[in-house]
Amino acid sequence: MNPSLTILLPCHNEEVAVAGVVREYRACFPSADILVVDNASTDRTAELARDAGAIVLSESRKGKAQAVLRAFAHIQTDLILMADGDGSYPAESARLLVEKHDLSSDMTTGIRRPCQGRDVFRPLHQAGTEAFGWCAGVAFGFHSRDLFSGLRVFSRCFYKNAPILSRGFELELELTVQAVDKGFRIQEIEIPFREREGGTPSKLHTVRDGLRILVNLVQLFRDYKPLAFFGAVSSLFFACGILAGSPPVYGYWQTGLVARFPLAILAAALMNLSLFTLLTGFIAQSNLRHHREAFQVMLRNFPR
Repeated sequence: MNPSLTILLPCHNEEVAVAGVVREYRACFPSADILVVDNASTDRTAELARDAGAIVLSESRKGKAQAVLRAFAHIQTDLILMADGDGSYPAESARLLVEKHDLSSDMTTGIRRPCQGRDVFRPLHQAGTEAFGWCAGVAFGFHSRDLFSGLRVFSRCFYKNAPILSRGFELELELTVQAVDKGFRIQEIEIPFREREGGTPSKLHTVRDGLRILVNLVQLFRDYKPLAFFGAVSSLFFACGILAGSPPVYGYWQTGLVARFPLAILAAALMNLSLFTLLTGFIAQSNLRHHREAFQVMLRNFPR
C-alpha cells in the first residue's frame, strides 16, 4: 500500500506561477492532496490556487516558517512533500524525490542541480550556501550538500514532532538542525532545479536574510551544542585574561611588586567570566540531555 501524500506549497504573492504549479503537480501526483498555504499575500494567490484545484489555508503571520508551521498542524498524511510555489522545482524532480525516498528516512532533501546544464544560481547565493553548509557541518557534524533546498519529503513522525521556532528563510536550516539533533534519519538525493517563473521576483534579500540566517545559526549552535558554544566563549575569556594578566605577573616576578593594578583587576575579572561561562555550558548541556531523553521516550509511543 502506497503511503498517503500531501504536496505543501507555502506561497506569498505568487499569483503569476501558483496556478501552473498546482496543475503541474496535480498531473504528476493525481492521488495526492495539494495544499497551498497563502502567507499574507496581497494579490490573487489564494483565489488562483483554489481555482486550479488546490486546498488553500491562510496564514496571516508573514514568513515561510509560519506557513509551514500552520500546514504541519493541519496535515495528517503519511508523507509531506514541501516545494515552492514559484515553479523553480519541477514536478518531475518532486516525483523523483518521492520515488527515491526511503520509507525508513524521516527527511529527504532534494540537492539542487541546474536543469540542462544551465547555471541558475547567483554566485553570491551559491557562495553563501556553501559557507553556511560548511559552518553547519563544523557546528553540528552533518555536512549537508544543499542546506537551503526547499524541496523536501517529511515523514509523519518528523513533521508532527520537529519544533519550528524560526520565522522566515531560516526554516530549512532549522529543519536540518532539528533532524540532526533529534536523531531523525536524513537522506539526500540530487534533483533538477530551474529558474523561477518569469515575473516572479525572488523574495530572498541576500545581505539582510544572510545576516538573519547567520544569527539563527549561532543561536542554534548555542541552544543545541551549549557545551561547545560556551566552552569556546570561555576559552576566549581565558585567553584575554592571560594576555591582560601577563604584564602584572611578569612585573611582580621581576620586582616583587604589583605595579599594574587595572590590568590585574581586568585579568581577574576575565578569569572569573571564563569560569562562570564554562559552568553555564555544563549546566545547559546537562539540561539538554534531560530534554533529549524525554523526547526519545515520547517518540517510542508515537505511531509510525
